[in-house]
This record gives sequence, structure tokens and C-alpha cells, in this order.
Amino acid sequence: MIAAWGVRALTALGWCAVLVGVSGVVLRFLDVHNQRLLVLASAAPYLMAAAAVGVLVLGVTRHWVGFGVALTVAAVATLSQAPLYLANGSAPAASGPEVTVMQANIWLGNADPDSLRRQIEDNDVDVVTVNELTPEAVGRLEASGISSVLPHSFLRPGTGGVGTGIWSRYPLSEQIHHEEFLLTALSARITLPDGASAAVYALHPVPPWPVDSAVWAGEMDRIKALLDGIPEDSGPVILSGDFNSTRDHVKYRNLVSGRFRDAADQVGAGIQNTYPADRQPFPPMIAIDHIVTSGARAQSIESVVIAGSDHRGLIATITLGP
Repeated sequence: MIAAWGVRALTALGWCAVLVGVSGVVLRFLDVHNQRLLVLASAAPYLMAAAAVGVLVLGVTRHWVGFGVALTVAAVATLSQAPLYLANGSAPAASGPEVTVMQANIWLGNADPDSLRRQIEDNDVDVVTVNELTPEAVGRLEASGISSVLPHSFLRPGTGGVGTGIWSRYPLSEQIHHEEFLLTALSARITLPDGASAAVYALHPVPPWPVDSAVWAGEMDRIKALLDGIPEDSGPVILSGDFNSTRDHVKYRNLVSGRFRDAADQVGAGIQNTYPADRQPFPPMIAIDHIVTSGARAQSIESVVIAGSDHRGLIATITLGP
């Protein structure tokens, strides 16, 4: 038997866990703009998991009202996250050639260039988008032999985290620097040997912290406007980048709720945490790097280690279609 004071303490603990779970659910579904709340929304899955603790504790204490509330919150939390682990059967079928795309944030140019090149070679990557590309990093990557694997490039390096680049196995055309963003955003069309092609966008909106969260929100809205302006009959489109947002941010879900789909959602790969990757022995905790497609279908996606970076890379195999 649990003493009366113990029951009260456990009940209080259970209710605290329920409140934490509720905060996670609320942060996921509200389009918050407060900087602190946006940062907390990145941790929504962890906050929502507290509801399961509430179910257990309030069940043990036989606090049935609290148990029912906790169970409801846990159910809502589960329903919000479960689709991430189920392949998206509603995505359009694709029957064309395959391309392997990699997203890599190289942490202010500090990542090990040989590590990035090995990931490209080992995974037969056809296109890599690189964020935080500095002029010095371009030199190191070229010295590592990246151009021997991916001979075509469209690069706009910059100081700090500003620069972005695209390296490709296939020729690039229609190269555009989208100057409405603070951090460099690029797009280009890759053309495969059989004549198939796809537009590739390398994106990097500013983070909601320490930058003013209103600036982040504005950039996410500009990405949405950019995507809405792409004609649906223009062929396959691939977006790749550090979006500085997770699928628990409404602004990001607005990008991938229409004809554009997150590659991880398409294959039911769940949460592919990529950041921070430099806190060993702790693993990355949030998923802010994404690969997104339209007019194409992801077949697989995985995160990979890039030595010397504070992000893991993402590699997706994508079938262009139809």
C-alpha cells in the first residue's frame, strides 16, 4: 500500500506530466510566433511523451479522472506523430529514373571535406546541397576531390552561415540565386542522360533563434510563396536544405501539406533528427534538415554522419515521375 502522502505526491506528479504533454500538443497545433515558444515547439515530441508518464502514474494511483485526461492527451499526441512512421500512400506514383540527393549543413564551413566526399561516394549521391558554405570550405572540398565525383556546380559561398552550393553529377541549367532570403537560396535544373530533368532548390531560411522570430516566419512564408509559384506542370521538383524548423512547426507543415511532401513522410521513416550532431555522446535531438519532393517519390531516406559538422546529413533516393 502507498501512504496517503505518497498517493498525493504521485497524483501531483501525474498531473504535472499531463500538463507538460498538453503543452506539447498545443505547441504543435498552434501557429506560434513567440521566440521561446517556437524553440519549445521543436521539442514537442518530447513534451508530448510526458502524457504517457501521466497515464502510468495516475493509473497507479487510481485517479480515474486524471487517468482519463492523460489517456486523451496521450492519444492525441500519438495520432499527431504516428503518421510520420507510416508510408504516405497518397503521394503520386513515380516511374521515372532515380536520383540520390544529399543535404549537408557543414557548420560555418568547418566540416571535414573528406568525410563529406566519402558519404557522397559511398552512397552514390547524384546531387548534394550544402549550407553554410564558405569560400575556404569550397577550396577544401575541391582539394578533397568533390568535383571528380560531382563535376557540375552552382556555388554562392559566403562568410559565416550565409553561403550555399549545389554540386551535381549531371549538368545544371536555369541557375537562379533567390536574393529575397538573408541566407543564400539557390535553384537549378539537373538534366539526366536520358533527358529527364528535375528542378533542385537549396534552401536555408534563418533560424527562429537568436534571429527575431518574425524574420524566420517571413522567410518561411516566402518559401511557401516561392513553391506556390512553381507551375504544377513544370516537372519534378526537389527541395533540400536546413529549414530551421521541424514538422511540429505549423509554418513547415504548411510547406508540405499540399503537392509538396517531406521525403521522410513519404517512406514512413519517422523523425530523422539531424541537429545538434556535435554533443557526443548525446544523439541529435531535432529534425530541421529536410528533403521535399513534388512530382517525384522518395524511396528511402537516412541520416548520416558528417565529421566536424553540428548537423547530420540526409540522403534520399528519389524516383522522378511519372
